[in-house]
Amino acid sequence: MSSKLIVLGSVNGQFAAAFKKLGALHAKNQFACCIATGNLFGEDDDDDELAQLLAGQIEVPVTTYFTVGTRPFPARIASRLEAAAQSDDGEGNEICPNLHYLGKRSVTKTAEGLRIVALGGLLVDNDGAASADGVVRAGPSTDACLPFHSVADETSLRGAHGADILLTAIWPRGILKGSAQTVFPAGSGLDPSRMIPASDGLADLVVALRPRYHVTASPDVFGSEGGDGPPTTTTTTLFYEREAFFHPERPDASHSLAIDVTRFLSLAAWGNAAKAKALYAFALSREAPTLVPAGCTPSPFLGRSDASDHGPRKRRQPLEAEPYSRFAQDQHHGGGGRGRHGKRSRRNPSPPPGPDRCFFCLSNPNLPTHMVASIGDDAYLATAKGPLPLPTTFAAQGLTAPGAADGHSEDRDGNRDGNRAGFPGHMIIVPLSHAPTITAGAMHSNDPSAAADNGQVTAANTFREMTRFRESLQAMVASRTRQQLGTVTWEISRQRNVHVHWQLVPVPAPLVVGGLVEAAFRVEAAHLQLPPLVEDTSTAPKDGEAYVPIEGDYFRVWIWGEAAGQKGDGPGEDKIVGKTLVMHLDEGARFDLQYGRRVVAKLLGLEATRTVWQECSQTEAEEEADVAAFRAAFEPWDFTQEA
Repeated sequence: MSSKLIVLGSVNGQFAAAFKKLGALHAKNQFACCIATGNLFGEDDDDDELAQLLAGQIEVPVTTYFTVGTRPFPARIASRLEAAAQSDDGEGNEICPNLHYLGKRSVTKTAEGLRIVALGGLLVDNDGAASADGVVRAGPSTDACLPFHSVADETSLRGAHGADILLTAIWPRGILKGSAQTVFPAGSGLDPSRMIPASDGLADLVVALRPRYHVTASPDVFGSEGGDGPPTTTTTTLFYEREAFFHPERPDASHSLAIDVTRFLSLAAWGNAAKAKALYAFALSREAPTLVPAGCTPSPFLGRSDASDHGPRKRRQPLEAEPYSRFAQDQHHGGGGRGRHGKRSRRNPSPPPGPDRCFFCLSNPNLPTHMVASIGDDAYLATAKGPLPLPTTFAAQGLTAPGAADGHSEDRDGNRDGNRAGFPGHMIIVPLSHAPTITAGAMHSNDPSAAADNGQVTAANTFREMTRFRESLQAMVASRTRQQLGTVTWEISRQRNVHVHWQLVPVPAPLVVGGLVEAAFRVEAAHLQLPPLVEDTSTAPKDGEAYVPIEGDYFRVWIWGEAAGQKGDGPGEDKIVGKTLVMHLDEGARFDLQYGRRVVAKLLGLEATRTVWQECSQTEAEEEADVAAFRAAFEPWDFTQEA
């Protein structure tokens, strides 16, 4: 089975002509979607065609995805994206019908099941300067509508583990190595290594993701007549298609005949005078080839390390573990809205942050990417900011990186050194869609089919993948600790949330099996005069089934553990104890956001020092050590790495 796709070069605001041609081709071919590369919009914010596009007078004939190119979005587009990010109408990042913004840095799964990884903008250095076509520009990589990205953006996307389509604004450095295809005509005097923006980080990203297609847009290159003189006003617009190249065999692919092949395309701008190719259609097979295609070359990136080594990073703001408290009423996201201006803030609360300012959104350029451990189709997994357990809390039970004899590396004062092998195991499971609940997240999805069923199938996919992450973590914890540890996972789902997520923390399995974890949650609820907890026996929806949400606001906790040595249902199986409890919350009622963490802290005997995550902060080096140890331990259970 295959899907027909079409790729479009930089439109530069010529919407009427480009989409008319696209419509004619779509009528004959019925494309699954279009990928718009480069600069979709022109430079003029007052352009008539832009106004017609936004007014719905220019039709986008097929679902079209785009990211940031090499210049800023017009002010009207930036305003519309900001408004869409704050809206609750389910439009998400839709500019107009069929035109969807992927975000500057994102992982998207389309209605057809295509996985698109996008990274827009030019690479900025540590000083915020970017160079393209000999022009030095400056601007923050953290603005979602400005054409800049950082090295951290490039490295974070390696956690996606794979892509059908990789969409970028610049080329991967070294892509021409081993190719017989020339970029510029002979005698032009143009040097692509000098004239075309490229990045080593993107080369590493291609190595990590092994995309089926890597698509980008060609820049307008200024050349010189003799090749040795200064640049003139002569402009070369190019289309470049490299020979397909195959990647080395995966270390874990001994029983697979599939070959990872990437095709690199750089489209010319729409309407260019040279009539270089600005549209490219192809059929993307869902099956990986088992034979090397004719004309295929080895990967030009041989010798680069794979995705596990993310290299050095700048210090970034860390992932935070509690839901709404991170988005307090002051402009710095600090406190809890109880300072000098607490009353005024409660009467006139600021709107919750959109995806560009949400520290759970991969599209937020400020996301602390070094804490992201694994990215799926609909959710991702990360270590928690200010973890409840210490890296040594469960080391004796075996919650350590593979090969570690134990994780004890504290001195007598409790200080940790850099050789510790344990990790806290406090994880967060986060939907990719920015929304307060899973159902609302489905309506904000980039999947155009979500609106057709009120998002229920999309929500089911999200819930199912989050559940798969949870169950994989449960299996890892039980296996690595020989059933000595179980897990507690909790969720706070409220319409006033910013970005729903789940938190998972290991706990001693005897506390689960003996009913002490359940009792602790019930006792604390009674102590805080919270509504009662009721058992929930529903299961995750199967493929194709709709998601049936719990009505209203609620707190939910999954309690799970294996009873080593106690007979289970099957021969040779240990007894498994699993229970789900739900607390229904009155809309608008106050709820202690620390409830779940406080209960688990008491169970672990850590309530005196580690109940509040802000008091458990780590250095970035400690956070990186924890996530590296976790990745190594979790690798056998990481389903996102499956071929």
